[in-house]
Amino acid sequence: PWYDLVPDQDHKVVTAGLGEFWGLDYVTAAVTGDGGTMMAYLPSARTITVDLSKLAKGRARAWWYNPRTGGATEAGTFATEGAMQFTPPSDGDWVIVLDDASKHIPAPGS
Repeated sequence: PWYDLVPDQDHKVVTAGLGEFWGLDYVTAAVTGDGGTMMAYLPSARTITVDLSKLAKGRARAWWYNPRTGGATEAGTFATEGAMQFTPPSDGDWVIVLDDASKHIPAPGS
């Protein structure tokens, strides 16, 4: 549920690629308290760095959600250890979603 998301105001989860805070191109991210879901809105395509160790232990399933079409593309499954860079599949705005793989949450928008 969206109401479980807590803004990543201190940039503990998305650690790089944020853009300018007072500008129109700033990455906004949030994570659930249990680390089971993280999402970040990228107003333009760029590489961001996510500290996977801040997510639920185990494996995270990643998705790129396209807010212009409502479609999602799987981006892989990763151990929740260390930092990892993510780059959207094409230009435009995107949302990266990482879910606890053990919960088998369906693709965003489905």
